[in-house]
Amino acid sequence: MLPGHLRLLPVSHNKTRGFTLMETLFVALILGVIIGAFFYAENAVQLSFSLSSARGNLQSEVRRTIGWIIKDVRQGVSWDIANNNPTPSYIKFRQVTGWDTVNNTFLLSNYYIEYTYNAINNTIVRRTSNLSNNTLGLWVLNDVIASPFFTINSSGSIVPLNNSDLLTSKRLVITISGQSQVSGTQNTTYSLTEEVQIRNG
Repeated sequence: MLPGHLRLLPVSHNKTRGFTLMETLFVALILGVIIGAFFYAENAVQLSFSLSSARGNLQSEVRRTIGWIIKDVRQGVSWDIANNNPTPSYIKFRQVTGWDTVNNTFLLSNYYIEYTYNAINNTIVRRTSNLSNNTLGLWVLNDVIASPFFTINSSGSIVPLNNSDLLTSKRLVITISGQSQVSGTQNTTYSLTEEVQIRNG
C-alpha cells in the first residue's frame, strides 16, 4: 500500500562544468608570468651576489698590492729609486739595511725589488733579483688597468713619476686601479691611492 502522501525528492540537474579554452590560456599566462618573475629574481640575486663577491675580492687584492708596495718603498732611498730610471710603470730599488758611519750614507741590501706594470697583460709584477739580475722571486697582480706610479712636482701637483720631481719631493704616489669581470660584459672596478714619503740618503 502506498502511503497517504508521497514525498517527491528534488531531482538534481547539476552538470559538471569544465574550463573553457580562454580560462585555460589565462591561467597558463599567469603561471608563465609568475615562473618568469621567479627566475628573473633568482638571476638578479645571483648576479648581485657575484658582483658583491667580485668587488670584495678586487678591493682586497688592490689593498694587498698597495700595502706591499708601500712597505717596500718605505725601506728604499729616493736617490736609489731615481738612479734606476723610474717611470709611471716601473720602479726598482734596494732596501736599507743599516748606516755606513764612515761614508755617512745608507747601507743597501744585496738584492733589488722592482715593480713593473704591463699594460698589455694588465698586470703588476713584483720581482726580486740579486745584484747579477738573477730572479729570486715573482709575485703578480692581475686586472690592473692603469700605470700606478706618480710623484709630486714643485707646484705640489701629482705628475707621472720621473727622476727630477722624485728627487725634489721625495714622495711616491701610488694608485692601483683594478678591474674584474663578473659575468658577460659586467665589470667591477676599484681604485686606491696612497702617498709615501721616501727617505733621503
